[in-house]
Amino acid sequence: MKKRAHIHMHSDVDGVGFRFLVKQKAHSLGLKGQCKQNEEKEIIIDIEGTANSLEEFLHYIQKGVSPLTRKNSFEIEFFDELKGYTTMESDIV
Repeated sequence: MKKRAHIHMHSDVDGVGFRFLVKQKAHSLGLKGQCKQNEEKEIIIDIEGTANSLEEFLHYIQKGVSPLTRKNSFEIEFFDELKGYTTMESDIV
């Protein structure tokens, strides 16, 4: 069964490299959704896929984005309702 996770990430590192890695990892797990940085430089990820793939993805991003990170926290919500994403997009290349 597919689920959707909405992740709001607060971190003190530049999000460009992280968003690239998020997109790559999501592709490798067959997840679909979007990843962007808001005006407050927080990373917002809305992603859909199987429970197992979402669990692996969340474990990956919660390990930390960089050894230099001093602040790294998440707010994660899960939903049964899907948005029907067909690709994994981000606000970078």
